[in-house]
Amino acid sequence: MHQHPATKGYPLLPLIGALLLAGILGYLIGRTVAVRAAFQASPVQVREQAHPLEPTVVLEGVRDGKVIGSVKGEVRLWIGEKQVFPDEEGKFAAEPGPLLVNDISVLIPEGMQFVASKRGEKYYPVRSGEAQRIALENRVYFESALQAEGAGYRK
Repeated sequence: MHQHPATKGYPLLPLIGALLLAGILGYLIGRTVAVRAAFQASPVQVREQAHPLEPTVVLEGVRDGKVIGSVKGEVRLWIGEKQVFPDEEGKFAAEPGPLLVNDISVLIPEGMQFVASKRGEKYYPVRSGEAQRIALENRVYFESALQAEGAGYRK
């Protein structure tokens, strides 16, 4: 039998078409299965917290003469010598105790017995109440009363 020149080499065409169709169908089926697997809900496990909350104390401020704040986690809070106990929600209101006392240490130069203010006219013994009220930046020190009077200050 004689083949037409236009059909030469084409007997394999149905086989190639079938293989190509099988490859495309295999790809589409695999892709569909993969997409369905991705949308399946994975099981969720609820576990107890592995470690407790970090202990935290938040001081919100002073209201009506009391320190206001809250605590989270296992924490002990002391203000001075008194322990503060929060309520069930962790909130507290406590007396400020030593927190509101502003201690200012003033170093008196060695040998100085009297102090005066640069803006004032009088001098005072360094440990007197009047001397303690003089601002640090305005202080002038003297070893003796004579020295203070010599600088123009009076008792």
